[in-house]
Amino acid sequence: MNRELRTFLAQELRASGSDKQPRIEGYAATFGTVAEIADKGGMFREVIQRGAFKRSLAAGDDVVCLIDHNPSLLLGRRSAGTLTLSEDTTGLKFAVELSDTSAARDAYQNLKAGNLRECSFGFYVDGLDGESWSLMPDGTPLRTLVSVGLFDVSVVTFPAYQNTSASARNVVAEHVEARMAAASAMTQDAARIQRAAALVASIAVEEASDALEDERLKLRYSNLFNN
Repeated sequence: MNRELRTFLAQELRASGSDKQPRIEGYAATFGTVAEIADKGGMFREVIQRGAFKRSLAAGDDVVCLIDHNPSLLLGRRSAGTLTLSEDTTGLKFAVELSDTSAARDAYQNLKAGNLRECSFGFYVDGLDGESWSLMPDGTPLRTLVSVGLFDVSVVTFPAYQNTSASARNVVAEHVEARMAAASAMTQDAARIQRAAALVASIAVEEASDALEDERLKLRYSNLFNN
């Protein structure tokens, strides 16, 4: 199971509830937004398909809510009833009832002050059919997340999925890195073949031009002697 992380500039992330029962809610992921992901193998684009979290939610996967994916900074847990998750037409919605801990109090106050604005989710692709690959019109690989298993949602300090921006904070699975490395190698090989073919064609054109000039000179000298 290859775990990955994706971070978004959160939609509707807010501190709600009351001081007696503080609450954080928002979207940990959104559907349909094409984002650029940079990894060691190269760059690709990625989109989350509506319904991608359906199986994981139905299975009752025990998801935790953290700060910066740090298990020491726990805000809530699905199995404890303090974290609720659901899908709607926008994406993966979450709400966490905060306990009276220093981490929870800090997160709540920082969110109210506007110091925290980003959300992230940790996932793994749910089997061979959990993702699909295609090509964008410009030739860039497009990965569609069809079905994923959740293991955490987090409020995070640093952005990654700001609209369509890439960031090193996105953690990519090994099989994706291998795919992109192979694609990059193929692109480089194709470019080398194209350059070699262009060079051969250029030499061929130059040789043909020289041969034509030789024929012209021969014809000119022949006409001089014949006259």
